[in-house]
Amino acid sequence: MAGEIDPLGERKNALDRFLEERVEQDFTIETRTDTHAIIAEPVHRFWSRLGRGAGRRYVVEVDEHGRVTMSAAEARRT
Repeated sequence: MAGEIDPLGERKNALDRFLEERVEQDFTIETRTDTHAIIAEPVHRFWSRLGRGAGRRYVVEVDEHGRVTMSAAEARRT
């Protein structure tokens, strides 16, 4: 169902397609709305054994034209 910000659902559909591709690459979706998401890159076992268990995180957003961008997010707070 489309919301006021995205009445035709184009932004949501663009985000859905982008996130499907990233999930296939083993990214994890931490949170999402119809126009934004926070994702984390896969963590390889080797690095997690060395105490580097947290992968990089990204903010994914879709503009009003359906263009998806991904930028670095802050590290998760512990």
